[in-house]
Parts: sequence; C-alpha cells; structure tokens
Amino acid sequence: MTVTRDAYAEARRRYWQERDKKRKTGTWQGLVDAEKARQHVLELHRIWLISYEAIAELAGVSHTTVRHLAVGSASRQLAPPARIGAWTSDALLTVNVDDLPDNYLVNAVGSMRRLRALSLAGWPVRYVADRMGAAWDGLKQLRRGERTTVLLRTARLLRETYEELIQLDPYEHCRRSVVTSSHKQATASGWHTAAAWADAIDDPEVKPWQMVRCSFQTCVHGAKDERLLCDQHLGKLKERGTLDGLRVMRNSKAMIEDARFILATDPPIDPETEEIDRDLLAERLGTNWAALERALLRANINLGKLRESA
Repeated sequence: MTVTRDAYAEARRRYWQERDKKRKTGTWQGLVDAEKARQHVLELHRIWLISYEAIAELAGVSHTTVRHLAVGSASRQLAPPARIGAWTSDALLTVNVDDLPDNYLVNAVGSMRRLRALSLAGWPVRYVADRMGAAWDGLKQLRRGERTTVLLRTARLLRETYEELIQLDPYEHCRRSVVTSSHKQATASGWHTAAAWADAIDDPEVKPWQMVRCSFQTCVHGAKDERLLCDQHLGKLKERGTLDGLRVMRNSKAMIEDARFILATDPPIDPETEEIDRDLLAERLGTNWAALERALLRANINLGKLRESA
C-alpha cells in the first residue's frame, strides 16, 4: 500500500496536536499500557483487513513495531509488550480506516449489512446506487454477499448514504410498490435491520442483536430480536403474555455471569485509574459493590480473575 503524503501528514498532525495538549495539562507520559493501542491495531486488522505495514505507515512508526505489538515475535520468542512509548501509542490510536487511500480494499461485511438493512427498510438498490453515484449491479452483488472486499471509496459513500437514508421514509421518495417489494424480498431472505447491529455493523465476528442489550430492567444479556429481549425474557413473555410485574431475581451464579458479560462487552472503566469501576459495575447489575463482592468471594474468584475469564 502507498499512503499519500496528505494522509500521512494528517495522521502526524493529529498526533502532535494531542501530544501538545497533554503536555500543557501535565498528563504527558513516557511509557504507557500497550493494551489500548494493541486492541486498536488488532481491530483495524481484523475488521477492515488493514495490514500491519499499512497501519505502521499511517502512524509513522516501523512495521516491526506494529507487528510485535499485535502478535509478538515468533522468531525471537517474545510475547507482545505490556508497555510501549506514549508517542507510539498515541500515534497508533490516531489511525483510522478513513486515512487510507480511496482505492484501498477493505472488508465488505459492513457494506453488505448496510445494504441489506436499507432493503429491509424498503429502499431499492437502484435508488441507493443513484444516490451514491454507483453502479447498481455491483451493489446487488455486494448485497448478495458475493464480494469479500470493497473499495474504501465505495464503502465510505455507502456508509454516508446509509446514515442519511435510514432516517428517512422510503415511501416519500420511491413508488409504494417498489418499497413493498424491497421489504418483502429482504424479509424473505432473513436480513436484519440496522438496529440489530448496534454500533458493531462493520465487525464480521458480531452476530445480529449480540451487541444489543435486553431492555428488561437491569438485565445485561444480549437481545435476540427487534423486541430487544433476551432468551430468558422472551420465554417469560411467551409464558405470561406480558413482562409487567415480573420481578428481577438472580442468584449469585447468575449475577457473576451477568458481570462477566458486561466485562466482555462493555466494561466500565475508571478514566483516572484505567481499572474497572467496581461501583459502576455493581450499579449496572442492579446491586452494590458489597453484594457483588460477597458473590465473588462465595465463588472463590476476584474481580481480576473474572475480567480475565470474560
């Protein structure tokens, strides 16, 4: 990959601005925890298929530094580092997929899901293509899942069009018969709405509704459909016909499992210590830290081990 001088300069400019800001506030550091930068690099590589070399070039660091941060060094039998320079960390964290050239090939999963969600909402592919200024037959192939990669320019245009159209009523812009036909075809194909993906529509490993939390009071399990209920509460709804008056009851084992789910999907982090905020975790479980701590002690596990197992 050849990164344009403008993209490289923009990434460097963002880094120096951030560094100067931290120096003025007295928060500039030498070595920092490597985990945040490592996860960012791994996500760029896994979700968007961006090579470690391309990430390194955008950040202005060596490609061996990025590869070692992500996966360690097999030839030297070295594990990924626990700490890295603040300069390196900040430079890597400024990199995002839109820094890449328009002709870079990225993962097509997010684009496919956006097209399917638009179809389910009633937007015909031809209208979406016209709005984007793209070829509609290519978008149909993308929607069918026949493409594994797509040009970044196309993915970006589709994302912008998706964010605009998903807020509008297709009946006000297209013929009623076309909207109905598009919706019926999408429904028959088993495609999913925009809400099913939450903020993880581009992540190929995320399943529909997996990142959407159950809407029942303090329940933290994933929802399973557009009713925003987990398996347990869908079962209760089927059994009772309503969830009104249903009490929230959880034993220690269930509470720990719920805590593990939160730590795996959306851990509450204290910005000052960068550790788990125990009180906020307990609050999201509908309890307090003393009660959660007792449950952990009974299970012979501490918060650190629970986080590792999440």
